[in-house]
Amino acid sequence: MEAAQHFTPDLRPPRLRHSVMELGRVVLEMGSSAMLGPLFKTLPRGDGHSVMTLPGFMGADGSTSQLRKFLNQRGYKAIPWGLGRNASEVRSQDIDDFLEHRAQTEDVIAGLVEREFISSGGKVTLIGWSLGGLYAVAVAHRFPQWVRQAITLGTPYGDPRGTALYSVMGNLYDNEVDDAALERWVGHTYSGGKLRVPVLALFSESDGIVGAGIARCQGDPRYVTNMAVMASHVGFPFNPLVFAVIANHLVEPQRRWALCRSEHIRPLVRVV
Repeated sequence: MEAAQHFTPDLRPPRLRHSVMELGRVVLEMGSSAMLGPLFKTLPRGDGHSVMTLPGFMGADGSTSQLRKFLNQRGYKAIPWGLGRNASEVRSQDIDDFLEHRAQTEDVIAGLVEREFISSGGKVTLIGWSLGGLYAVAVAHRFPQWVRQAITLGTPYGDPRGTALYSVMGNLYDNEVDDAALERWVGHTYSGGKLRVPVLALFSESDGIVGAGIARCQGDPRYVTNMAVMASHVGFPFNPLVFAVIANHLVEPQRRWALCRSEHIRPLVRVV
């Protein structure tokens, strides 16, 4: 088993100006694909393996449809999770209730991944946005025999008090959330076995929902790459720069384009 995980000490929520600007930035991100279109043509082509997208909290497959379209165009078999709106049915009294729902959802995802593995004859990449990223990494820890790699987008790995939504989410609970419950929430992501597949955790220091202090994956550093990109939280599954980074990491290391060394992209992408 991996060493016990600890809270990231920086629990500052996102800056208010970043939260306020979320929707406006999404419009810009969605409209910038044409500008970076020529850049995409230089990215390596995919090998056809299956890539499953997992939406964020209250998101459904429509929220990740543009990402799947891009992946299909790059030569992958991009598939939705097909489970409806993420966590829409949660009626939890405390954080442990939500954690139980999370574990049940991960079991269902694992079954879908197993079936796709059997059907396609190859391991599946999981791309999870926000809460979907917690599912992706937990499944990767538990079932490395079916998972090729996990990529997460703006995922709150640490203490949820470092998110802009914590005060709102806290109203769902009748009981006061204590530190032990929060520790169980954070530790669950890394439980169930030793990580043996690569994880690419993309986060943004200008994310308006998830604070940068809790946005880094704390899994086995031999397998984890944390990378800062220029993106809004809502815009992660629409951002063309994020698309380029994903495509670059879906292929073998020797085939990767030198994305981080480009003089045009370097200010927007940073490995930490």
